[in-house]
Amino acid sequence: MYAREFMTTDVIKIDASATIGQAVQLLRKHMISGLPVTDAQGRVIGVITGGDVLRAIQQRAQKIYHSLFGPTQVIIDENVWNEDSNRLLNLPVEKMMSRSPFTVHPATPVGEIADLMIRQNIRRVFVLDNDKLVGIITRNDIVRWLVSHVS
Repeated sequence: MYAREFMTTDVIKIDASATIGQAVQLLRKHMISGLPVTDAQGRVIGVITGGDVLRAIQQRAQKIYHSLFGPTQVIIDENVWNEDSNRLLNLPVEKMMSRSPFTVHPATPVGEIADLMIRQNIRRVFVLDNDKLVGIITRNDIVRWLVSHVS
């Protein structure tokens, strides 16, 4: 079994110049956890995930109180979040995306893809054919494939 045989071909993607707010809307609307980020020529240049957004929110809205022994209390400061949220959500996706996403070729065997996901602790790979995005494979796709072939 190869990537081309079980990849999702209707890939929801976002342009690098789009805002974080637009990315969050797409993630929520389609109930997905990550999006490929493309440049003006349509090439995949990164990935933006719900985890990336959550980390940025946490970094901006978190207060840590220190004692002599290290951090003693972590809270999310709503005042900081309220002041910062518009600025954060209006940032371009390229400012927050992870660069160099993991990609595979349509002829990559499912075993190699599963191994890559485990070794790199990633949840998705993008399928590229001649640098063109033709599909996406998630951990859930791999699990569904395995279950359908074990039963």
